[in-house]
Amino acid sequence: MKRLLLKLLTAVCLITGVSLSAQEIAIQSLRQNIDIFTGVLEDALGIAQSTGLFGMSIGGIDSTYLYGQGVVLEVRTPLANRRNRMSLSFLNASVLSLSSRPNPFASLRPPGNPEFEETIRIFVNASGVEAAEFYADMMDRVANVDYSIAINSAIRQAAEAARSLHTMNSMDDAAYAEIRTEMASLREELRGYTEALRQDTAEIRRTSDQADGTLASDAMSEMQTRLDEFMARIEPLKQRAITKAAELKARSEEAEKEYVARWTADVSEFESNLYGAMCDYGAMLHELPPQESVAIILTGLGEDTEDGRHTDRVHVFNKTDLVQCQSGELDLAGLRRRSARYSY
Repeated sequence: MKRLLLKLLTAVCLITGVSLSAQEIAIQSLRQNIDIFTGVLEDALGIAQSTGLFGMSIGGIDSTYLYGQGVVLEVRTPLANRRNRMSLSFLNASVLSLSSRPNPFASLRPPGNPEFEETIRIFVNASGVEAAEFYADMMDRVANVDYSIAINSAIRQAAEAARSLHTMNSMDDAAYAEIRTEMASLREELRGYTEALRQDTAEIRRTSDQADGTLASDAMSEMQTRLDEFMARIEPLKQRAITKAAELKARSEEAEKEYVARWTADVSEFESNLYGAMCDYGAMLHELPPQESVAIILTGLGEDTEDGRHTDRVHVFNKTDLVQCQSGELDLAGLRRRSARYSY
């Protein structure tokens, strides 16, 4: 009896070992089959030669096999990289958005500034209300002016629109460099005018200190004239910045529409090529069991989510459908109908 049990156990072990060995051989054979098919599919879709910066590949296919389910192929294409260039949220901002940098003029008279309040107190005590009112009126005019806000906002948006045009290949390197130089020049002009006004304000303080808080009428007139000159110089600067921002914004919006339309058409063409390639070569996966499937994940080509995230596009083909398509029993339209398509 013991001998019989020993023989049965030995036989079971031998059968199990043969079974495991056969399964390992089958998986190895399937892996080789998938690798060959993957290379053929890369060539058919034209992504094997896709390279990015420093010659690094930005296109290719990674494969995985799920036992009892089928093959999963993750396809990376340049289309996903192109999609990232369409992130143009700044175009939704107004040319005169007040959410830009803080007005530097406000630092000339920030609310509750002890230095300013002390200066006003000296004026009132030393020379009465007239000089203090003039000083306060002029400082209010400087502090509350919105020219810097408008100009900085316009310059920033012009620069961003130009960068968007350059990224979408709608503006060449020379034109982009020219715009950047122009925007830098506008910033420098604004900085120069602002600094000149700061120096004039500082001169008021020095004059008032020397006069024990008294400002002569000619000094008031001179400072009023300087402020008027500042406004006259900065107004054309403001108009130049706003005009350039509006021009580039309009160009960028139009370029974005064309870019999106072109990208969408390219994705549609790529998917059509994918179905053609799967019909022509899918049956090469002869090691894949007939009841299993081939899932193609197109990285980054799915629909956008509500939070702006780019999803993947998934196509799932049944092995039997691929065999029938290659043999002519099923056309491309039929293969599309039978496959599953969704974004995830």
